[in-house]
Parts: sequence; C-alpha cells; structure tokens
Amino acid sequence: MQKQSTLKKWLMLISLGFMGGTFYMSAYAGGTYYTQLVEGLAMTNTQYGLAKTICSPIGIILLVPGAFLGDKFDAKKTLVFSIGVQSILNLSWPLWVHNFTTYVAWKVIYTVITIAYWGALIKYINNLDGEDSAGNSFTMYYLINGLSGALGSFVTLGVANALDAGIGTIIFTMGVVTSVATLLVFFFLDDEKKLAERGVYLKGDEPIQVKHIFYLLKYPGFWMMFFAYGAGVSLYNYVEYFTPYLTNVYNMDPSLSSALAIIRQYGVNLVAPIGGYICDRVLKATYKWYIIGFGIIGALYLVMVLLFRETTNVMLVGVYTTLLCAMIMMLYTTIWSVMRELHIPTMVTATLSGIATISERIIQMFLPAAFGHFMDTKTPIAAFNDIFLIILAICVIGVLIGLWIGAHHKKCLAGLRSFEKMTGMKTSEEA
Repeated sequence: MQKQSTLKKWLMLISLGFMGGTFYMSAYAGGTYYTQLVEGLAMTNTQYGLAKTICSPIGIILLVPGAFLGDKFDAKKTLVFSIGVQSILNLSWPLWVHNFTTYVAWKVIYTVITIAYWGALIKYINNLDGEDSAGNSFTMYYLINGLSGALGSFVTLGVANALDAGIGTIIFTMGVVTSVATLLVFFFLDDEKKLAERGVYLKGDEPIQVKHIFYLLKYPGFWMMFFAYGAGVSLYNYVEYFTPYLTNVYNMDPSLSSALAIIRQYGVNLVAPIGGYICDRVLKATYKWYIIGFGIIGALYLVMVLLFRETTNVMLVGVYTTLLCAMIMMLYTTIWSVMRELHIPTMVTATLSGIATISERIIQMFLPAAFGHFMDTKTPIAAFNDIFLIILAICVIGVLIGLWIGAHHKKCLAGLRSFEKMTGMKTSEEA
C-alpha cells in the first residue's frame, strides 16, 4: 500500500473532524437553543416532543437502508451529499420553517438526506491510512471533532448574541458553518477510486444480517444490550432539558444557558476517557461500571429533586448540571464496551449493534412528548422534578441491567450458558 503524505492525511482528518463536529448542530439545536427554538416557532413544549415522536419511527425504518447505502456508494460522494444538502436545508430555514408543521417537515427531510452519512463516515475513517492505523485515525478524528463542534457552536452563539438574533438566524449561521465543512470535504478527501490507486480499499462495517436477528432474539445477551443502549443513550439525550430548566426555573439568560449547553455537550468530552479507564483498569468489567455509574447519576438527579428549589443559586445549579453531564459522558462512552461480557459471537455483533439502537428510538417516541406535556401543564419546578424522577427511574433500570449482565457473564464463564446452546446457531468458521 502506498502511504499518503503526512500533510494530506492531516488535511483529510481535519476535514472529516470539522464535518463530524458540526454535522449535528442543527439536528440537536434544541439542546443548545431550546428557549429560542420553541418561542421562535411558537410551539408548545409538547409539540417539541411530538416532533421526535414523529421522526423516531422514520429513523427505525431507514436504519437498514441507510447502512446499505453508506456501504454501497462512494464514501466521499456520500459525505459531500450528506453535509452539502444539509447545509442547503439549514440555509433555507428562515425562508420556510415558521411553525410546528414546517419544523416537523424540516426534521423529516433532514432524517432522509442523512441516512447514509454515518456508515460512509465510519468506512472512511476506519481505512483513512490503512487498517493498521485505524485506532490512531479514530483518536485524532474525535479530538478534532470535539474542538470543531465547540468552535462551530460558539461561533453560532456569538453571531446570535451580536445580532440579537432568533432561531432562523441561528440555524442559518449553522448552515454557513456546515457549508465550510462541505468545501473542506469536497476539496481534501479522495474518492474511493483514487484511494484504490494507492492500494487503500474502503471497507464498511459488516452489514445487518436479517437471518441473524431471529437467533439474537433468543439470546438474553441481546436484550441486555438492547435495554442498556436505550438507557445509556437516553441519559445523554435528555441533558438537553437542563437548558430550559435553567431558563424556566431559575430565569437564567437564554444566551448564558446556551453557552453552558455547549460546554455540557462538548467540554465534558475531556473527561470521557476516565470512564474507559475505570472500566478497564479499575473495575476490569463494564457491567460493574454500569452498576456504579448509573447509581451515581441516579443519586445526583435525586439530589436535584429533593434539595434544589427556585431560590437555589443559579450559577450553583449551572455548575452542578455540568458536573452531572460529565458523569453521564463517562458512562455513555462505555456503553458498547460491555459487549465482551455478553459473550456475543463476532459474526452477529454487527446485527446486534444495529438492531439494539432501535431501543433508543422507541423511547424517543414517548418520553419527549411526555416531558413537554409536563412543562406545558405544571409549574416549572414541578415539571422538571417529574422529568428528573423519570430519568432517575432509567438510572435504576441501568443498575438492574448491570446486575443482570454480571450474572449472565458469570454463567457464561462457568460454561452454564453460551450463544450456541441457547440459540442453536452454529458460530464456528466452518458453519
């Protein structure tokens, strides 16, 4: 294989990292600009949640086609299309997204045009400089990703503050940022044909095998991962409610609340490796970290419900929520590492990984709408206490999942349980 120049590799990594860090800014704008979004589109909080209820099943339906398209088509063309068309969608927001109906339409279009993005991105990074350098490529990608996401978000916030702008200008500015990402990807990435000339052949993740699903459904380890993913990602998703929590309950300035949201989203990435260190070096088992991590996070939410009042110092609450998010990030980034304790054969891990993610989308069909209803019908402090109690219940479920996985792991080690015995599927290379 012909190695590319160091400069070329860095230009490609920077392009991919900048795109990855800014790609989801508009999709998750509510996490940073919740108040501006809801008020700007004259939506109720319930309608904001209903938008997720509507889009989640669409995401489930497009899961398999998206993975297929991401693997089938040229990775560079797929990435340029995904970020480029999204940029056009962002730039067009002020022209037509004015209410709940058009907001839902915008989200549906966004979901459809980006279905192949993730598969193409993973394929490109994984083979950027040959498979033997994949680990280093991913490490550097995520470092650039985090820095770029913070930079793009603070640029957007700075423009919004300078112009005293509404959500239309905010999303338009995000479109400008993603347009820069589009140009970087277009000019500095090589297409697969050019990479092949250097002996680099992009290989995507193993595709989901429908025939494996029926075996997985028989195996307890699949359901453990299914529920663990739903619980862990839900904790990560619902930190967005800290933004309206600070503005609605404590009257924090929306701009300051948005700035803290950016720190909660990107700044806490700096502590994410601590979770991996605890799993691998201290506890030597992810299921033990589930038990401890979910337990600590649940206790932190309980403290908010029992001790925080409208009179609590707003900056104290802001710092507390940031520390809570740091704890969530340390747990969230280790969710998949529990696979080793589920004793899942390699040949079915891709299918399990794809199907397990459905759990989070199912939860998104119900909880955001319920949270919005609480916010529309109750006093701010009562609404958020109810939201936090539900998240606390998710943490309890996470602890129970950790205990469940621990018992399963011990049975597998003792030879009392195995994938082949429980499903009847042959997993040897000859099968």
